[in-house]
Amino acid sequence: MTVLKIILINIIAVTCMTGYSYIVSLSNNMNFSEPNLLKELVNRANIISKSDFGIWIGWCLHFGIGFVFLFGYLFFREIIPNISELLYALMFGFFAGLFGVIGWKFMFSLHGNPPQVPKFPFYVQLVGAHIVFSGIVATMLIMC
Repeated sequence: MTVLKIILINIIAVTCMTGYSYIVSLSNNMNFSEPNLLKELVNRANIISKSDFGIWIGWCLHFGIGFVFLFGYLFFREIIPNISELLYALMFGFFAGLFGVIGWKFMFSLHGNPPQVPKFPFYVQLVGAHIVFSGIVATMLIMC
């Protein structure tokens, strides 16, 4: 697999997952947008001056974390052969979602002033987003 294909898969899968989070956010009148929440974490930590530049940091962090998950996907796909692609996508998406929840819980607990987000609904949509978009979208794109 080429570096360009890996970059494109990451961009598409993370963007789709984030789009799902935006839709869930809008439909529930809550903020589940990962880049926006990462921006808030950075802004509230006073790492940079509060500006619109923070959203770029949020997106860069989100795409960077997406690469970690994508490389995990590729690694585990090599060591767990002989199962259907759909089953693997669902399993990986579920476990990626759980790791995402653990990561967010960790970031929220370490931060002195984390964004106020209803945690349980956020975590549920996070697992769903990883299953549908990180697992299934990434699998479809890798198979192309």
